[in-house]
Amino acid sequence: MHVGWLATLELPDGTEELDPEGVAERIAARLHLVPRFRQRVAAAPLGDPLWVDDSEFDLARHLVVERRAVRGRGELERLAGEFLSTPLDRSRPLWQIVLVPDAGGGRAALLGKVHHAMVDGIAAVELGALLFDLDPSADAGDPVAWRPEPAEGPLRMTVDAVADGALEQFRAARRVAALGLQPRRAVRVAETMRRAALSVAEDVVRPAPPTFLNGAIGPRRALVCERLALSRLERIKRAGGVKLNDVVLALVAGALRRFAAVVEWAPGPLRAMVPVNVRGTGDTGGGNRITFAFVDLPVDEPVASRRLADVHRQMQELKASGRIAGSDALLRSMVQLPGFVKERAARLAASPRMYNLAVSNLPGPPDPLYVSGCRVEAIHPVIPISDGHAMAIGVLTYRGALHFAAYLDPETLPEGGELGSLFRSAVTELEHSVGVARRPAARRRRTRRPGGATAGAHV
Repeated sequence: MHVGWLATLELPDGTEELDPEGVAERIAARLHLVPRFRQRVAAAPLGDPLWVDDSEFDLARHLVVERRAVRGRGELERLAGEFLSTPLDRSRPLWQIVLVPDAGGGRAALLGKVHHAMVDGIAAVELGALLFDLDPSADAGDPVAWRPEPAEGPLRMTVDAVADGALEQFRAARRVAALGLQPRRAVRVAETMRRAALSVAEDVVRPAPPTFLNGAIGPRRALVCERLALSRLERIKRAGGVKLNDVVLALVAGALRRFAAVVEWAPGPLRAMVPVNVRGTGDTGGGNRITFAFVDLPVDEPVASRRLADVHRQMQELKASGRIAGSDALLRSMVQLPGFVKERAARLAASPRMYNLAVSNLPGPPDPLYVSGCRVEAIHPVIPISDGHAMAIGVLTYRGALHFAAYLDPETLPEGGELGSLFRSAVTELEHSVGVARRPAARRRRTRRPGGATAGAHV
């Protein structure tokens, strides 16, 4: 259940490899900005687990240098698969980074993973940005002195866990009491919650269709990456009068339609779970501030423009229904439930009955980032897959391109390596379908005029 990324870096002229010590200095100087990165999970005798400072924190355990020769995208993706197949050590802070100082072709690479209990996708992008610079000559800075808080005994941890639960229930009660002073708002919230509850009930009653993407999965993971020019998707967006996220979901539907043919499965609709960022303006904290929307990807529709129109219609209906706000309210209210009820609810929410795959579209920085003077060329996001799901697709916008990454179980989907080319084919198909396909450059031929003179003619 880790989120993460694979980033490729362009080495400056005259530089043979990325400097691991320089990267370590930058991370050490910025760890105080993300205190959770020096904390571990501690079980409480009663109540939910707690975050406590790791008294034996050692950056060297979390920053690994890969010295094996890694050449080309194929080898880099294989290394990513090995790295992402290894679970994080839950007795330590739940993150790790691997540096590849020389990835061939004048490039280096950086792989990262952070447990989803610490961050959601948006927070992971922001935390990743803390490891990067906006200027190639930026100074690493000096580490800020840090001393771990003394570990608490079992009794103190129990008291803290119970107190945290009681405090959250008090806050919830206070929110309810505040609504009593605002009857109109209370009615609106109650109606939103009612609609959200009904929509969740509908999703549970109407299970996601059985597909080749769902079934028992193993421990191995693979990452398949592709990059598409943002300008191509923007043209499709303008031609269809839709949102960029609609185009992304339509492209995923198109790629999966082709992939179904590869695995010899009749193409049918797939239900995608789409994480939605519900952070307010100025809310840049870590943790998880997302809710979920469910969208039926029209994989069975043979016409690409119709797939786009279908996705757009669903997203418009979803936004107008108030389901997103209601789902957020439902998720936040779950903190008051007993532990065993929360666990069962969480397992149901992450089950194949609810959705076939997750598709997450993350906004990244538009300006170039740097790591120790190396410009970040590409960033491909890793979206976790839960039991019974063989694939998740992450998309990140960065520097005029959309970076796709299919994170999958290579045993269940051995044909997964085909997905990169299928994304390229899907965008070309959609361009032709909405009428924005680029025409081939005009060729010139020599034509003979009367009297033997020649002239150039466009064909």
